[in-house]
Amino acid sequence: MDFALTGEQEALRDTAAKYLADDRATDDGQAWPEVTDLGWLDVELGTVELALLAERLGWARSPSPWWATVGLAGPALRAAGRPLAAPATLAWAWTNGPGTLGEAVAAARAPAFTPGVGCAVAADGTLTGRAIRVPHALDVVDLVVVATGPGGIELRLVDASAARATPAGAGGQALDPSRQVSTVELTGVPSTLLVAADAAADVLALTRRRTLALLAAEAVGVAARALAWASGYAATRTQFGAPIGANQAVAHPLAECYGQVETARSLAYRAAWAVDAEPGQVADRAVLTAGVAAREAAMTACEVAIQTYGGSGFTWEQPLHHWYRRAWWLATFDGTVAGTRAELAGLLLDD
Repeated sequence: MDFALTGEQEALRDTAAKYLADDRATDDGQAWPEVTDLGWLDVELGTVELALLAERLGWARSPSPWWATVGLAGPALRAAGRPLAAPATLAWAWTNGPGTLGEAVAAARAPAFTPGVGCAVAADGTLTGRAIRVPHALDVVDLVVVATGPGGIELRLVDASAARATPAGAGGQALDPSRQVSTVELTGVPSTLLVAADAAADVLALTRRRTLALLAAEAVGVAARALAWASGYAATRTQFGAPIGANQAVAHPLAECYGQVETARSLAYRAAWAVDAEPGQVADRAVLTAGVAAREAAMTACEVAIQTYGGSGFTWEQPLHHWYRRAWWLATFDGTVAGTRAELAGLLLDD
């Protein structure tokens, strides 16, 4: 079996790298039309192709809501036959209900549920409730909401401008200022049914797998960028007439980090492939494994890079702290790494 990337996949990855190298992927009003023109929302793209793009976006630490559109909101919009055109995200966590995507999947599959909890659907189709930790709520046009209808969990579409979003932390107080999460208040907001209760669980399961696979790939990009900076600095910074990378105390952590990053990359690619090729528990195990490996690699690479730079690595002027914040954001998205390990252990032991 050939596990190499195809020519088309390599071209997509290389085009993304060139585009992002021009520093044009900023939230300046032009980035989203360019993303659309580049074909990054095309329905023909599988999860492997999306993961290659996510990796490059992680390298650039892009603030774009692209990943939220194709990962969080995309499966529901596609299931309803709607194109991905405008920035979109998903609101799934409630203060009195599911807190993670995994819990949302379980709630949608539960034979019994409590009507009226979370974001509830009224008889006229309006939504009322509160969703927490919604990524990019201030950056999107469309909001897909996990809501309780008369028959169970539904996925409904809301105009984001009709909701009231309050960012959790502002400016430097946010874990990653380039990727805000918000609390979203819905009060009698009109909504459109995307996915009915009988299909919501399967769509949410796909949403979780694809989102975790894309964020694993993004974490690989973050880790690779930090490692590249650290390796370049170790090769050029001289002390006592020799590069600091000649010292084992500097070289060995970088070498170990390289092995960790490459392992995470392989696992992230396999997870992306499994989402489309082997849905179900095989894909669940793959994305959880990749999520643990990639998020730990991103944290480790940023920490090793900061240490490699020495005193300057701890300054605000050094850009590494931006990538470190993104690594922390990824490590805490939808639960902790420890929680992901526990879930993965449960799947393996159940088998």
